[in-house]
Amino acid sequence: MDTIRLVGEERPRGLTAQRRYVTVLFSDVSGSSEHAEELEAEDYAELLERFRQFAREVIPRHGGSIARLQGDGVLALFGHLQTREDDGRRAAEAALELHAAVARLRVGRGGDAEPMRLHTGIHGGLVLLIEGDIEIGRYDVVGRVPNTAARLCGLAGAAEIFISAETLGPQRHFFQSTLIRRLPIRGRPTPLDVLHIEGRAPVERRIDAAARRGVVPFVGREEVLQALQRAAAQVRDGAPATVMVSGEPGVGKTRTIGEFLRRLDGSGLRVLQGYCEGYLGAEPLQPFMQWIRAALGWRAGASAEENDAALAAALDGLGTERAAELAALARPLLGAAGAPAALRVSSVIELIAALAARQALVLVLDDWQWADDASRHALETLRARQLPLLVLLASRPTTDDDHLVFGVQNWTLQPLAAGEAESAIAAWLPDAEPLVAQEIFRRSGGSPLFIEELCHAAAAGSDVWSAPQTAGVAWLHSLVASRLARLPEAQAECLQVAAVAGNVFHARLVGRLTDVGRSSELLEALAEQDFLISAGQPGMLRFKHVLAREAVYATVDLSRRRALHLRVAESLEAAAVDEDAFDSLEALAYHYDAAGVADKAARFAEAAGDKALGAMALDRARDQYITALHALDALPALPREAQLRWCAIAQKLGQTCVFDPLDVAHSFVLFERAARLARGTGDENALARAEYWLGYVNYGKGRPRQAVRHCEAALRHAVASDDQRLAAQVQATLGQALASAGRYAQAMPLFTQAVESKRQQSHPGNRTAIGSAYTLARMAYTFGDLGRFDDAEAHFAESLHLLGEQLHSVGASVRELICAVHLWQGRWDEAQAAGLAGAQIALRCRSRYLSAMGRALAACGGWAAHGDTGSLQTLREATAWIEERGGAVSTSLNYGWLVEATAALGLHDEARAHAAHLFMRARAQDRHGEAQGCRAFARLAAARGDARRAAHYLAAADRAAALRGSPREQAVNDLARGEIAATLGRPAEARALIERAGEAFEAMRMGWHLGRVREIRTQDWQAA
Repeated sequence: MDTIRLVGEERPRGLTAQRRYVTVLFSDVSGSSEHAEELEAEDYAELLERFRQFAREVIPRHGGSIARLQGDGVLALFGHLQTREDDGRRAAEAALELHAAVARLRVGRGGDAEPMRLHTGIHGGLVLLIEGDIEIGRYDVVGRVPNTAARLCGLAGAAEIFISAETLGPQRHFFQSTLIRRLPIRGRPTPLDVLHIEGRAPVERRIDAAARRGVVPFVGREEVLQALQRAAAQVRDGAPATVMVSGEPGVGKTRTIGEFLRRLDGSGLRVLQGYCEGYLGAEPLQPFMQWIRAALGWRAGASAEENDAALAAALDGLGTERAAELAALARPLLGAAGAPAALRVSSVIELIAALAARQALVLVLDDWQWADDASRHALETLRARQLPLLVLLASRPTTDDDHLVFGVQNWTLQPLAAGEAESAIAAWLPDAEPLVAQEIFRRSGGSPLFIEELCHAAAAGSDVWSAPQTAGVAWLHSLVASRLARLPEAQAECLQVAAVAGNVFHARLVGRLTDVGRSSELLEALAEQDFLISAGQPGMLRFKHVLAREAVYATVDLSRRRALHLRVAESLEAAAVDEDAFDSLEALAYHYDAAGVADKAARFAEAAGDKALGAMALDRARDQYITALHALDALPALPREAQLRWCAIAQKLGQTCVFDPLDVAHSFVLFERAARLARGTGDENALARAEYWLGYVNYGKGRPRQAVRHCEAALRHAVASDDQRLAAQVQATLGQALASAGRYAQAMPLFTQAVESKRQQSHPGNRTAIGSAYTLARMAYTFGDLGRFDDAEAHFAESLHLLGEQLHSVGASVRELICAVHLWQGRWDEAQAAGLAGAQIALRCRSRYLSAMGRALAACGGWAAHGDTGSLQTLREATAWIEERGGAVSTSLNYGWLVEATAALGLHDEARAHAAHLFMRARAQDRHGEAQGCRAFARLAAARGDARRAAHYLAAADRAAALRGSPREQAVNDLARGEIAATLGRPAEARALIERAGEAFEAMRMGWHLGRVREIRTQDWQAA
């Protein structure tokens, strides 16, 4: 049998459309309109015909096919008939040759004749190819790829060739090129890195030897392996250790850890392996659950009796009482129904602790960059227990530092050195000439993945091109697609079925989905081809590289893909019904959503979100709730009951972003839709909750005016629906919104009422205490702005007491508010320490906004204390990150410091740019940094002798202080006004202002500012 099909599937014949990875080339004649005007029609027609003839000759010579020749342009495809790993290079070579051929044509008459020129755009990726006709051409190419190629062609000037960097990828150094970074392309949501191809570079080679297939042998990494062995010895002696092995995809992280584990054989350490996943089928605490299931012998699908027997055997020898205690923890955790979410982390940690007490453990956790919130929290909790275990993490680098684990050894793997790569290549191509091996190393950049892919291509007799230090998605996908195309048809289709089943899947599931009795044989062959590897449990397989799975998945026809997803979902649901529970909520949601079965997708996604929310895996919960909302919107109709359900899910979504309002893209749109739906149902309580979350998100994103409006509406509807608990919650948020707008007189009674109502129920660490802790911290922040620093310290102390030792995002918020108040008081070093402490907590809790804000505020302290330009750069970068995501509460503080620092350094243009943001924030009623920025501009004006302009900015600073009723701010304004008066030669005025400011600083215990007053008093005022 050469092909496979789905059970019950009728495969259509003569398909006219197909999904393929191709590289699209667009070339147009430059100045064609002018040529048409200048030349006789017959002459111009002859030139165009010569151009088309060149295209017909050049493009096929490089492996391309012409999809359309029309007017003065050509559209060509590379990879249509046969996907090659070098399609990007072929397209660029064809463009260079076509440009050179057309340049031999002359436009004009006599001495005025000029070379004819083209401009070209090239981009690669996945497209839908539809057989064409006389009107649309040979093929109709549908998707974003041809549009992007056309845009690049339009951006290219005469005689220029623009190609996206991700399309050319590893073949870049075959050309002389200039990189244009982050070029905006109309119609694309993100900019594109683009290469301007200027000519060829003399670096071409061909491989003329094919060799046996196999796995690249493990080579090198001895320094890392020795470090891991030292960590293992440390654990054998009873001390814990955590090591992270990080590196780019394909650099060999998993292989390095595998080699270390192989060398551990007989060492007395027990190895448990787990991994994280980055798609919706992943369960919260996934690696921890994998460790526990493996350690306790629990198998999905086994009978309760079999699993009980395995559990008893695993706990044998611990003593009857202890074994019974652990079994009581394990059964609900592993059973069909699953443990209550709140108990999962504590149960998992206790079981791992018991196992570690029995035998030192090595806990391997692959793909840490995909870890969910709950897993990150659980890892921190586990490490805090100081157990005899080695935690071994593998992670790829990320830009937002979410994967960071504090206090660990971090080994970043680099590409293989020349000698190491030569050994790996020799295993693949034993008969290759030394120069060929050197060429593969040079073109691979030493990346094990790229060496492997290039050797695969060489073994198949293909040309092998270079690999860059960093690869674009288009090129990686083309590599995988070229390998997929070389597989026997049955293997290729089996791999596509596996890709739909998931990055990790059970071999039995693929067998159920197809009518092939030899699916196990096909999967074994695919493992030999290095597409699949064991997932660590009997029968479970996973793709060797996530990118490979994504590339294969995208090649599956949409209708067939949906049918496969439906089969997978039905199979999982049937198994769950047999067990009278659903163990695969995330996978069911994912597969039903991909199958287009909206009602079931919404049902399982909501349940999966609830499960993740209970485990505090907020990122997973967010994904699931958004999937549920989109699934409900896909229903043919949304009756009142479904509208209320939509609103209820949106409210749950709100709970996932309460500590990080920047995490939900388009959150305003979702919550505004919830309010519209609630209004349409006439349900007062649903409307109260929808308005509340609109208020909260507006507050979190630094829009206090809108936040107050929505919170006031929410309060009216909460009272109307007699929901006293919700009303109290709304009052607290309304107080926070009013305080962020500087309306302290209105905010304080609401704060006091909210705190008093919760004090009796608040115990350190519980949910009520967490909310009270934040409200108390916002009160303390308000007291700080009012100059009541004793009250601020007391409220901060109570807030931290309520938080207890629990690691929570609110802990980051509280410390960052402490940082801001220390900045107001002039306690620079303490401010920096508090800000950095908040940023570290935020990183551990995966709150990117709080991490950025903590770093920004800490940087303010660093700048104020030391004039540290590194701190200033951190402040710039963190503030820009927040701004790019729509801004957040009190960011005017950041801009106030940025204006002051850049003005002091003479960076006047940058100071004005920051001031523009600052005054925009002030118009939005976020005025906490406004006076600081105005004072900086007043000093600049005074330095130029412009008394009128200085008075203007000082008056603006006074208005900002008065609007908040802040005597602290007014005192700082007086200090600045006195210094400026001295600068302008008005010593009597200066002395009076300085003395007034000094009295205020002394009353408010603002030590640094008081020291500044004493320093000024020593100056010679008359001389000044």
